[in-house]
Amino acid sequence: MCQLDLARQERRRLEKQLKAAPNVRAYSRTLALLEVDQGRSVADVARMLHVSREAVYRWLRVYTATRNPSALVDRRRSGRPTFWSEEKHAILQEALSHAPDDWDYKAVNWTVSLLREHIEKESGSKPSDNTVRRELRRLHYVWKQFRHVLPHSKSARAIRRQRLIRRKVADLPPGCAKLFEDETEIHLFPPLSAGWSRRGEEAKVPISGENAQRAIFGTIDIETGRRILVARKRLCAQDFQVVLRLIREGYGDRKVALLLDGASCHTAHDSKALAARLDITLIWLPPKCPQLNPMDRLWKCAKQKVCANRQYRSIDDQEDRFIDYLQALSGHEAVRKAGLLSKDFWLFRGHVRPCQCNARS
Repeated sequence: MCQLDLARQERRRLEKQLKAAPNVRAYSRTLALLEVDQGRSVADVARMLHVSREAVYRWLRVYTATRNPSALVDRRRSGRPTFWSEEKHAILQEALSHAPDDWDYKAVNWTVSLLREHIEKESGSKPSDNTVRRELRRLHYVWKQFRHVLPHSKSARAIRRQRLIRRKVADLPPGCAKLFEDETEIHLFPPLSAGWSRRGEEAKVPISGENAQRAIFGTIDIETGRRILVARKRLCAQDFQVVLRLIREGYGDRKVALLLDGASCHTAHDSKALAARLDITLIWLPPKCPQLNPMDRLWKCAKQKVCANRQYRSIDDQEDRFIDYLQALSGHEAVRKAGLLSKDFWLFRGHVRPCQCNARS
């Protein structure tokens, strides 16, 4: 049994280093000293940390020689000089700030091998794969999957349009129902997404080889989460006009404002004329900004839950499951999944947020 007999101040310094250990080695060494001081044997500590007893004794000797916790941290190695001179580091940074095709490479994304080739071309010396990877990690780069981004919602024109929409919505008369409207298509051929499967076995989704599609129109009330959903065979003006009639039927004589995009079925002369006759105010969202419409989030959620990784017997079965899932959500669940409860939702920025309803609708 080895007793370290740490003073209270020494133990506090070691505990502080344990919380802020720069790496696993420093953490293990500091933990070993604290455990020995608590009365555990060197053999038990060695087994716990999967090291030899000699290593634990060596850490004890290093610490007791100075009584300084920093003695347990490895010093920066000063043997072989680093590959990354200021010039080579600037070459790497400059490369990462542009796409590879800007340098006349036949690629759109940087890879380790392409970066090695570029650094050798610019500096005359070629680093190893691990040297490039370590430097990329040090610069906080990781290998990740890219996603599509539409820049239009960040344009000055779209921002001005959003500001005007907020003013128009704020000026609506009291008691006016405010709805978002959108439509989507579901296909019998199933979209694929990640899921649990046995390791070593290929994850398969049985399909019939047949395909069909159905258009789903939907609205959501931003105050109550109430939804109106209807399935149609096509995305055309006549089908959208069915939605307008269902809205008027569902809201009676109440004033209604409908926020929607500029799809051709919405902007058709007959559609706008019918909306005017039904006393439904159409408020147009900026073009090519689907993320501004909360219905888009509901569509994605329903497709992930209902459509992904499964082919139904018919498009009618899939349509029923799709609509049933969305209609089964409570009002609170619907506005939450649609993003309407977010403090950053664009429509409520600078304005009073409408009260939310928890009742099912």
